Amino acid sequence: FIEENMKAAIAQRQFQMYLQPKYSISHNAIVGAEALVRWLHPVKGIIYPSEFIPVLEENGFIRNVDYYIWEEACRFIKRCEQEGMEGCPVSVNVSRHHLVEDEFIEVLDGLIDKIGIDKQSLELEITETVNNQQVSEMSNRLKDEGFMLLMDDFGSGYSSLSILLETPFDVIKIDKKFMENMLVSKRGKLILEQVVAMAGKLDLGLLAEGVETREQVEFLKEIGCDMVQGFYYAKPMPAEEFYEL
Repeated sequence: FIEENMKAAIAQRQFQMYLQPKYSISHNAIVGAEALVRWLHPVKGIIYPSEFIPVLEENGFIRNVDYYIWEEACRFIKRCEQEGMEGCPVSVNVSRHHLVEDEFIEVLDGLIDKIGIDKQSLELEITETVNNQQVSEMSNRLKDEGFMLLMDDFGSGYSSLSILLETPFDVIKIDKKFMENMLVSKRGKLILEQVVAMAGKLDLGLLAEGVETREQVEFLKEIGCDMVQGFYYAKPMPAEEFYEL
């Protein structure tokens, strides 16, 4: 079904950009958003990423969907700038398929030039579990190009610390499962506290993903992690809803 309908979904704009707000705990204010994708099919209704992304990654069509969402994000950023709403960067996901080729950098540069936004307003999220060498080389190129880089899912793989050494990330996003596992024991909480301290010493931004409870918010505030994203604050929502928020 997915392979039969994916091209029509792009052509008919069935893929929709959803935005999940990123909040500052101390200011209780939105400080950015992550662009996500939903498939609104005319017959099946809403199809979630977990259902179609793996198939699109396998057949390579994920590139087309990424390009589509990147353009939507750029246009949204431009709209916010024109309305005088600044300080709300949007981050987009860069799938592993892009990291083995140069084309996507040209696409990104082309979109930014065409739509006319500040390059720093479009942040790039790269998952830490993909091949180290590829991540390192491409991340350095992107950094040289002037992009803001976020390491997605920090703590979900086995190479988080070595990637920090080799790649010039600006922000690390603590993985939801990693944080949940750390919060169940005194030892885990100490590890999380040290990750936050280390990020500060490395002059890295830090954002905790999947924050769902007041207890998590209070602990993160206590150890100095101010940026959060998760259902406690807001679920992913259509771009128009986020704009109103």
